[in-house]
Amino acid sequence: MARVTLPSGAWIELRDPSTLLRGDKKRILEAMPETENNVKLGFSIIDGLLETLITAWSYPLAIPSENPKSLELLPIGDDEQLAEAVEPARLMLFPEPVEETPKQMEDPTSPTAPSAV
Repeated sequence: MARVTLPSGAWIELRDPSTLLRGDKKRILEAMPETENNVKLGFSIIDGLLETLITAWSYPLAIPSENPKSLELLPIGDDEQLAEAVEPARLMLFPEPVEETPKQMEDPTSPTAPSAV
């Protein structure tokens, strides 16, 4: 468990991202809206991770797993650091795609598809 102090002086405690389960990812995905708006999608992922990972905090509100609307009442100045705090978990659940390079495309042992196909 890690404690993160936020710009407002509040703190959050997060469970270890390595304890995330397949079911956690499924719940986060199910709560995401069907949208092509990447900003809205990004906020939904972060909110889902905060709901899943926060085990305690110093705000005078219910933690997000008890009341997800609590996230709406947090100071905007804490928002960026909240997102940064769950970034390791986001990368575990939603890894960044690996970009194909011309060298990989020419390499017959590379798992990428050949460029001549």
